This record gives sequence, C-alpha cells and structure tokens, in this order.
Amino acid sequence: MTTTIFGLALLFYVAVGVYVARKVRGSEDFYVMSESASTLLIVGTLAATYLSAVTLLGVAGLAYSEGPLVLAATGSFGAWVGTLLAVVYVGRRMKALGCRTLPDFFKRRFESPLVTVTATIIMIVGLLGYGVIQLIGAGLVVGELTNIPFPVIIVLFVLALLVFSALGGMYGVVVTDTLMFFSMLGVAVIVAPWLIGDVGFESIRNIAATDPGYWTLAGTADRPLSFTISQFLVWVIFLSCTPALVSRVFPAKNDFVVLKSAAYGVFLASFLQLPVFIAASGMRVIEPGIEPADRVMIVAFLEHVPPFMGGIGLAALMAAIMSTASTLFVLAGFGLSRDLYENLRRTPVSERHRMFASRVGQLLIGGIVTAVAIAQPSAIYWISIYAGAVFGVGWLPTVVAGLEWRRMNRHAAFASMTAGVGSFVLLSELTRNGVLTLPGLLDPLMVSLVAGIGSLVLVARLTRPSPEEAAYFGHIEASRPSRKTIAEALDGAEPLSALRREYRHIVATVVGLLVLSFVVWGFFAVNLAF
Repeated sequence: MTTTIFGLALLFYVAVGVYVARKVRGSEDFYVMSESASTLLIVGTLAATYLSAVTLLGVAGLAYSEGPLVLAATGSFGAWVGTLLAVVYVGRRMKALGCRTLPDFFKRRFESPLVTVTATIIMIVGLLGYGVIQLIGAGLVVGELTNIPFPVIIVLFVLALLVFSALGGMYGVVVTDTLMFFSMLGVAVIVAPWLIGDVGFESIRNIAATDPGYWTLAGTADRPLSFTISQFLVWVIFLSCTPALVSRVFPAKNDFVVLKSAAYGVFLASFLQLPVFIAASGMRVIEPGIEPADRVMIVAFLEHVPPFMGGIGLAALMAAIMSTASTLFVLAGFGLSRDLYENLRRTPVSERHRMFASRVGQLLIGGIVTAVAIAQPSAIYWISIYAGAVFGVGWLPTVVAGLEWRRMNRHAAFASMTAGVGSFVLLSELTRNGVLTLPGLLDPLMVSLVAGIGSLVLVARLTRPSPEEAAYFGHIEASRPSRKTIAEALDGAEPLSALRREYRHIVATVVGLLVLSFVVWGFFAVNLAF
C-alpha cells in the first residue's frame, strides 16, 4: 500500500503539471502567471517551496542525532524571520517595481551589465547547489522503495520535474506546488503526531537521561552556544533573499494577497517543521543508531507508521523535494535565458523566441544538476548551507542598500557581491580543511556578511551614483506597494469599502494565526517541559 500510494501521488503531480501547462499563453503567464495568483496559490507555493529535502532529511537527521533545539528549533525561528523578510520586504518591494525575476532588479537599479551578470551567476550557482540536494533526497527516498540504480532515479526525476517546469513555467510550478502542499500538511497534522503519540512525550523527554545534552541548545555534540546562534542567523540571512521565496510574490494578484500570504507563510514555515522534528526525536526512542541520520524520516514512514500513513509521508517527502527542485529549475532557467541571454543581446527577442530560450535554459540546468547529483556529494544539510549562503552574502547587502540608500551605485554593488562571495568561499574552505578555526565555531557566513557590507559602504562613500541610478532610486521611492494598492483600489467600485474590508481581513488573519501559534507552541512546550 505504501508503494502504491507513493507512486500514484507522483503520477498525479506530473499529470497536473501537463494539464496546467496548457494554460500558458505567453511569457507573462510563463514568468509570473500574469499576476493572477490567489492567496491560496501563493501560500501553497511558499510553504511547499520552503519545506524541502533540507528540512525532511537533513535537519530532521540533526534533530534525531543531536537534539531538536541545537539547530532545528532555532532554525525554525530563523526561517520564520527570514520568510517574513523575503515576502513582505524584498519580494513585495520588487513586485511593486514590476520585476519579473530577481536579476531584473539589479539590471534596472544599477544599469550595469557587469552587475547584472554577476548577480545572475550568483543566483544560478546557488540554485544549482540547492537543486543537487533535492535530487539526492529523491534518490534516497526511491532507493528505499525500489532496486532502481541511483543514476537512473536521478534522470527519471529530472524528466518528471521538467514536465511542469519547462512546459508550464511559473504557472505550472505554482499550481503543482499548492497541490503538493496539502500532502505535506498531512504529515504535519496526521503522520508526525501519530508517531509522537505512539512513542509518548514522556519517553521523548527521557532521552536526556542517556544523552544529557539532547534537550539543550548545545546538543549532544556540546557545541558552543555561539554556533547555534550563528546558525539561527544563517537561516534569517539566507531565506530573506533567496530567489525561491522572493520570486513567489511576483505572481500574486495584488498587495493584499501578498500580505495575507506572508502571514500564513510565516506560520506554516515553523508549523510544518515542528512536528517532524519532534517525531524524529521519537525515532531516537524507537530505533536509535540509524545511519546516516538523514534517513530517519524515511525509516519512520516505511517501518513505524501504518502503511497508509507511510504512503502519505513518502508522497509528502517527494512533494517537498519536487516542489523545491522544480522551482530551482524554473528560476535558474529564467536566469540563463532572460537575465543572461536576452540582456546580453543587442537586439530584442520575439515572444516565441523568449519562450523557446527559457525552456532550453531549463533543460540545460536540468542536465547540469543531474550530472552533479549522480556524483552524490555528501552531507545534505551542509551542502544547503553552502549553496544558500551565497544569496545572503552576495545579494542581501546589495539589495537592501539598493532599495534604501540613495548613494548606492554599481561600483559598490560589484564590490559587495565579489567580496562577500569570495570571502565566504575562502573562509569555508579554510575551515573545512582545518587550516582555520573561527572562534566559537562562528559560521563563515557571518564574517563574510561583514566583509560584504564593509566593502559596499567603503566603495559607495568613495564613488557617486550615475544620473540613471539616481533617477531609478527616485522611482523606487515613488513605487511603494501601498501606494500602488490604493491607486488600484480607487479605480474599482466602492473603493473605501473594499479597502476597509481587505484591511480587516488582514488584521483578523494575523490575530488568528498568532493565537493558533501560541496554542501549538504552547502545547508542545508544556508536554516537553522537564
């Protein structure tokens, strides 16, 4: 039954992707769904994109082996903050500027091919690294169910993903993400709670009797507190500027949809993880010694829940992997075609040419990711940190300064991106090879972020923005999301009533989710208190 449910779910996702692709009529549909997505679709794709192989395999494995608090719980709160910043601050502001992809912002703000190409390369490299993780996760899951060779699994998954990413673009990905989200929700509210109830909170609490550090922020590895804090900040910095989340704002119908989606998305960012991490702790009681620890939830779904729940769990795991991977294929393909190929051409391209180039770009990305994934680089969690950190140190300082600082210019942008990424790669390799040890196991990302910000401020003080950059900054100040929303509402019937109704709906949504958050977190805190 487990294998049957699992297989049917995969076929269903692919079939829906093929159907949705028929609705794509042009590049506006392909890139941003013609800005027609509802709150349900934006919430679904945000949650599905966020919950990936990193969460259900890598971080769940850390919760199992080292304890939920050392990285899992702090990572959840870091994700909470990072998701909020990605949607409400970065994505919402870029949507108001009419951006279709994230490199669009760099192109318009700095009017420099060098800056645009640098930003696009950073995006593609980071997305490729993160995409590899998803495919490795897919190979692990399918490998537990079948005897299919790992390389064959990877090729089949890439082909399945390209069905709705290359054919349907953002339209196909958003719709299939939303459907996948409901299977992930099933794990959080049905499968993981069943596993926790079967083990019992008392048994989960008593893990500390044999592993004293298990329920501490130091974890069983007894790392310093500074390590946990730095990992919390890593997720804040990474998620706040990651293309996978920021780009989800662009298809939204209007600013009210963005704000409501932000509220739901922030809540779900932690709600979808918390039961999984505690269930992973329950597996520590049922079956200690699982190696590698990344397999813990796969073992749980296959061997320690009823077959029907196991099928749901594995289908959700694959949905999480597929949703994130398809997103990365789409965005990296957009980067190759729209942000590199089109921007570097001296002549404009036709609509048909644009669509063809974007699909070819995704096929190229799929081929590259397949080749790297088949090599099976190890340590899923750490690969994700390495890939994701590129956005934090390479993009975040430039994006924030570009939105807020009049003096920001192309020279400062290039200096910040190269200094941030360059120092991060250098420090990461030195620490990984034992040549350098940062105090308190501080993450190299924190040092590189300081290097990126310092370079930005120094160069911006020594140079001046061009007239084009100064003019576009004025456009940014005049393009606040709230102004655009009010202007659109005033064009409709009974504008004041419509604005008042939407405002009350947003307030009710936020208050309701805050109450629900206190209930959920309070329930687990009470039952796991010592």
